[in-house]
Amino acid sequence: MNAATDRVDDDGVRAPGAAQEPETPDETTNPASAPIPSYEAAIGLAPPAIPAIVPQVAPLPEELPDYTPIDSNQTTFMIYGTFIHTPNGPAYHLSSLLDAHIAKLRIRRLRAEDIALIEAGRSRNVPFDIASTLYEAHDPPFLQNEYYIQSKTHSGWPGVLQLQFGFRSWHVRQVMQQGMTPQALLTCGKAGSLKRRISERRNELVPSVWKDVHGRVLATEVLKLEGGKMLPTIELSKDLGQVWRELMLALWVSRLWAGFGAGSGG
Repeated sequence: MNAATDRVDDDGVRAPGAAQEPETPDETTNPASAPIPSYEAAIGLAPPAIPAIVPQVAPLPEELPDYTPIDSNQTTFMIYGTFIHTPNGPAYHLSSLLDAHIAKLRIRRLRAEDIALIEAGRSRNVPFDIASTLYEAHDPPFLQNEYYIQSKTHSGWPGVLQLQFGFRSWHVRQVMQQGMTPQALLTCGKAGSLKRRISERRNELVPSVWKDVHGRVLATEVLKLEGGKMLPTIELSKDLGQVWRELMLALWVSRLWAGFGAGSGG
């Protein structure tokens, strides 16, 4: 009897089947010589994808989501009317012009919707929101050459700051409690010799430097001429944090207001 298996066709006639040839193992079918498959290939599954973790940055105290963040790399600020600009556009808002004879001057950070109105040429439609005031400068009645600046947020500079003009420079002192001696904090004056600092102390076209009690320069300000108009400009130190940056802006505009405007007019 043949080893080949017979098959039956449709007519019931048994026909001889084809003989099966024995398989010859080679490198592709020999398990001993085949490469070891990976775990994923063996089970036919891919490892689960690990989702990317997006860091959650906690907002600053009293930081509202519709405020446009100020780039910490922006250190140059200029005043156009009642708006403080960076080279990228408007960033802060003053409650009045610097030459206004008023009793109080306020500064606030602009919201995204405010910036959109300004860039659309509708700056007159941007009212000053007193509730979002960062700092307020006050010219008290019956006091000469004495101004006070106070933060209106919990994340601002603590206490009250006293601003006075001296023989050679402006002085900023911190008043933590009423009745206590104010502590020296900053000065603002001209660089150079004593004679130059005295002779040019009121010349705003000559740069003035803001220094702390250790002599570290925090900012440099000057009044530039642009298109026949004066453009107040300040350059902040690059290593200042957010609190110091906004404090310096508040002191800067308060000093200019004290020199150009101020008064107990309202």
